[in-house]
Amino acid sequence: MPDAKELLPKEEYENVGRMLLELINACPYTPRDLAGGIKYQSMSTERCIGVITLPGAKYVSRNVLGGFTAQINFQIAYKSFPTTNQQNINAQGVVDNIMSWLEDLKNLPKLSGGIEITKITASSSFASVDEANPDKSTVYVADAVMEYESD
Repeated sequence: MPDAKELLPKEEYENVGRMLLELINACPYTPRDLAGGIKYQSMSTERCIGVITLPGAKYVSRNVLGGFTAQINFQIAYKSFPTTNQQNINAQGVVDNIMSWLEDLKNLPKLSGGIEITKITASSSFASVDEANPDKSTVYVADAVMEYESD
């Protein structure tokens, strides 16, 4: 059994990132009129959603048949330009609804190589306001952990 700090290989990390992008694209709570689109590991200068995988993806355990359980931390970020309290509430709702949808998914997709997502656990969102930028954007972010296993 590996130490819990054994990191995932780069290829697997990238596969998980692609899968997260597909999930966010399929989410009914993802705004369809995002000028900046959905970005992986980045944010646009326009209204957009960022899918950010965080360092430290790791194996949790291995089984005797060669399979494993692993987890990866990620964030969903929504950049917008609210000017009223209601717009702020709605912007935060975008992230919270996406995360709730991810947590409630029953038929999570399989990754290549027989890897199956078993659980996504998310936190509540929080705001990051950048008053220094001339655009005065607000980014709402929520952290999550995705667990998955291979057979």
